[in-house]
Amino acid sequence: MNQPTLFDPPEPTPFERGMAGSEKAARKWTDDQVQQVDQAIRDCAKFCPEFTTDDVWARLPKEFPVTKGIGSRLNSFARKGLIRATDRTRISKRDNEHGHGQRLTIWQSL
Repeated sequence: MNQPTLFDPPEPTPFERGMAGSEKAARKWTDDQVQQVDQAIRDCAKFCPEFTTDDVWARLPKEFPVTKGIGSRLNSFARKGLIRATDRTRISKRDNEHGHGQRLTIWQSL
């Protein structure tokens, strides 16, 4: 077994692994679907002072493909300074394949 050295690249953090998975999931959407997700996020930021992915999904067609890619899209908007993640969460109210009673980050429009 090889021992790690100081010259080895650092292991990704759990957050970094999660974001990599989210970005990979987002690539499963077509360019048109990514544009639809981006518009749904823009609408949430414009009309809701605070929102979660429940609000984003509510603005997409019912048959929209389910992936975990919304996180990477939200973070792209955060990097542009349009929204920010708060330190608060809310339990998802979705009961279809999007939901699972999971804890969702509350995003704030800037």
